[in-house]
Amino acid sequence: MVMDLWSIRIVVEDKFKELFSEYFESFDGYLSSSLFQDKDLSVRYNISKSYNLKTNKLGEFHQNKYWLLEILLNKKPNKKIINTKLNFLAKQFKLNKFYDYNEKNNDKEFLNKIYISKIINKDWLKENRSSFPSINIDNFYIYGSHIKKECSENKIPIKIDASFAFGTGSHETTKSCLNFLTYLSKIYNPKSVLDYGCGTGILGIASKKIFKNNKITFVDIDINALKLTKKNLSLNNIISREIFLSKSNTMKNFNKKKYYDLIFANILFGPLISLAPRLKFISKPNSFIILSGLLSNQITNIVNRYKMFGFKLKKKIIINGWGTVIMKRQF
Repeated sequence: MVMDLWSIRIVVEDKFKELFSEYFESFDGYLSSSLFQDKDLSVRYNISKSYNLKTNKLGEFHQNKYWLLEILLNKKPNKKIINTKLNFLAKQFKLNKFYDYNEKNNDKEFLNKIYISKIINKDWLKENRSSFPSINIDNFYIYGSHIKKECSENKIPIKIDASFAFGTGSHETTKSCLNFLTYLSKIYNPKSVLDYGCGTGILGIASKKIFKNNKITFVDIDINALKLTKKNLSLNNIISREIFLSKSNTMKNFNKKKYYDLIFANILFGPLISLAPRLKFISKPNSFIILSGLLSNQITNIVNRYKMFGFKLKKKIIINGWGTVIMKRQF
């Protein structure tokens, strides 16, 4: 599809690239996101004109210290809202404050600037999909709808549309959750699974494919994420009526005492701290929870918090500064 679009560009450190990509999914008018390594990240963009972004490398699998993250929207963004949302996330991870780029300031520093502009007609959906390769993680083969190559017989295929940046399996936290799912499949057979903060639904979909007869519940605070989950369930030939929007801590539709054998929560440190008593309330005795979206220095605090509610650490994984823990409910 070719259309006039609006662009939001920020420069992010490598370890935060997927976190910010995911976060933009909830922004009004969101279409897709792309990661670029620009030849000179200090280049000053003219935000008053349309532009062609020229890059010498494209794709999230190159090892770069910084990335240029570009978000495409189908409507003009509200600068005040963009600024507020970005700085909320920056505060969570103790990053410097973002502010609007102003070419009159003659400021050549490229970090912490927000570049907003209207861009030329281009088939961005096609270009973004072409940059997303297939991924092999343990037993899983994750691929976009643009990839026709079949996976090997000993792999479990998961189809995730590559136009959606978060929950495609490429981020360290999602990889770790899938690693733990493979680990659990050898010792445990959950009948009921909750994918809290489901995003694209990849973790719940993976659970359904590896545990054939279980019941999966998908929950997110973002209606657009739930739409993505429904689409990806269809792509993977999975039928589920257990898809809920949660705008508060009441969790009325899925808050049933002693209900879940396995809970995924791949979100952020702050919400995970708050969710501890609620996750105990909706988990069965001897059930497992997989908590992710953590920086490595946040793991100890999370583990201690959940110990207070009867969970014991079983294993942890740290990849490139990102941590994931699996814990078992003891009482």
